[in-house]
Amino acid sequence: MPNPLIQDPGRIRDLSAAMAKGEITAETLVRRYLDRIAAVDGQVKAWIHVLADAPLAEARALDAERKAGNIRGPLHGIPVGIKDVIDVRGLPTRANSPSRADIAPARADATVVAHLRAAGAIILGKLHTTEYAFFQSLPPTRNPWDLARTPGGSSAGSGAAIAAGMVPLALGTQTAGSVNRPAAYTGVCAFKPSTLAIGGVGVVPLAPSFDTVGAFGASAQDAAYLAAGYAADHLRLASRPATTPRIVLLQDPLIEKLQKPSTAARVAALAEQLGAAGLTLHRSSADAGFEEMMARHRRVMLAELGRTHAGLPRDRISTAVADGIAEGLAIPDEEYHAALRDLAGFRARFWAGFGPDDFILTPAAPDVAPDAGSTGDPSFVIATTVLSGPVVTLRAGLAADSGMPVGALLFGRPGADAAMASFLFSATATALDL
Repeated sequence: MPNPLIQDPGRIRDLSAAMAKGEITAETLVRRYLDRIAAVDGQVKAWIHVLADAPLAEARALDAERKAGNIRGPLHGIPVGIKDVIDVRGLPTRANSPSRADIAPARADATVVAHLRAAGAIILGKLHTTEYAFFQSLPPTRNPWDLARTPGGSSAGSGAAIAAGMVPLALGTQTAGSVNRPAAYTGVCAFKPSTLAIGGVGVVPLAPSFDTVGAFGASAQDAAYLAAGYAADHLRLASRPATTPRIVLLQDPLIEKLQKPSTAARVAALAEQLGAAGLTLHRSSADAGFEEMMARHRRVMLAELGRTHAGLPRDRISTAVADGIAEGLAIPDEEYHAALRDLAGFRARFWAGFGPDDFILTPAAPDVAPDAGSTGDPSFVIATTVLSGPVVTLRAGLAADSGMPVGALLFGRPGADAAMASFLFSATATALDL
């Protein structure tokens, strides 16, 4: 029996084509998603603020622009949800923390949100997050595939809202695994651009060496559309350089130790699909392992959490965040700097073993989404964050033993954003609905 909480929100290319033909309007789309939110978010709890009047007014204005022949691009008239660590003008950015419960509404949009508005996107509201995007402080959001399970974190609401058909696109942020993992757990896709590729203000920090705004969509191509809306200089969708990547199936001791058979089977089936579509597959290991990257990442993340949020009142944050701050402040600068040097060395050693057109394929997580008592295991995504290039979550189907979504990661070297986007917009990727 179909799950009534799961609904495809539509592909951007199809929604845009329908608007171009006059079959639907941006106002119709906004009303459709608002109705869906009203119908299912009482159970999923993805949203913390839902706007209505402003999105409808913006939609009518964008419909008038379209009628006059002014089309801003593929995001023209497309609704987007925003993770609640990112400023949206007129709404408070609470970051799911009592320490920000009384914060005033943002006076301006975050830079990434301003770029999306300029591209014609319509901001539908704010989505739940873990506290300060730290992985241990849980939001109320549930996985629409199974309400007893987590949607992942910290961008919990972003993945859940798309999986439940409440919005076609959403913004999240990634410091460890907070975009690519919830996308995998909820059966949607994501595009995390190269780390620190996107500047600007208006995003609550966690660990600034890693904090990166990422894009969610029902397909990886849609996530790339959204990422291009705020990172156009990096993705360069207008030029779309020809890219035929070699897909490297990474062999790593941590993956082999932790990956469950049902997850491995789905990722292997996805690899077979890519091979059958004409892409070259290659198995290889790397000179830097996931487990050692994870250990150094944790040191840097905690050190920067402590230094960034040392002034937070301890009686107004969760024990998990307070303990993380204390542990980070106890890390001496010398150890912090040494960990940063180690991470740079890991990146150099890892990428030295691969060619410029290689994209690496791994599972997104050891298993499907666990119960809602945690946000799940970020082990596999953390290493890709450390490696600093673009990371895409692809759908790999449903696990045979649980019926829950399985995701895979496809990632490239730092600066390979345009090449990755080119692949996602290729005829091969479109035919596979990646």
